[in-house]
This record gives sequence, C-alpha cells and structure tokens, in this order.
Amino acid sequence: MKTKQAGMGMISTLLVLGTVIVFATIAVKLMPIYVDYWTLTRIIKDVVTEERSSDPTPAGIRHDLSSRFITNRVEAISLRDIKISNDKTGVVIDARYEKRTPLMFNIDAVVRFDDATFVVPRS
Repeated sequence: MKTKQAGMGMISTLLVLGTVIVFATIAVKLMPIYVDYWTLTRIIKDVVTEERSSDPTPAGIRHDLSSRFITNRVEAISLRDIKISNDKTGVVIDARYEKRTPLMFNIDAVVRFDDATFVVPRS
C-alpha cells in the first residue's frame, strides 16, 4: 500500500522561510524610521496645542522643538531641516522629509513623509 506525502517538501519550506526572512528584514529596517516619524508628529502636535501667553514666534517654536527633540531622541530629521515660518494664520511648521535606509546588499528603501505640515495658530 502506497502512502501519500503529507505536508510541504524541502524546497517549498525553504521558499516560504526565505520569503519570511526577507519581509522580517524589511520590517526590522523600516520600523525605527516610522517610530521616529510618529514621535516627531506627536512632539509637533504637542507644541501646536500648547497654551501660550503671547503670540507664537518661529524662534520660540524652534526652542520648544529643540528641547523636546533632545528629550525624545529624534534622530530621523534634524531640527535645522524643519522649516518654521510666519504665515497669516500663525506659525507654519514644515517637517516634511524623506529618509533612505539600506535594506540588503545594494537595495535601499526610501520613505517619504509628506503629511508633516502643522500650523500654530495666533491667539
């Protein structure tokens, strides 16, 4: 009586394992970039919603961001790369950036964060 094979063969197992390893490597390399972005947006949202006794100025906003960047160890973007300017509605914080990270061999991943623009309203 013949028995049928039950389960995956060696080649199928290696292909599945290789695919899982590739996606796990990508996730491990990209996760710090996204964690830094989430931290950056949380910091800027905190600065935007912070109560102020006077009208906000770009210098004051930059000072607030500087101390919070140091405390939270934001390394994905430098404070000098963030554009802070005056506008009719308030102070505009433009923190859009892109980050490049090597994945494996000569393959790089480029991640762009285009939705990091905030406005600190005038009182």
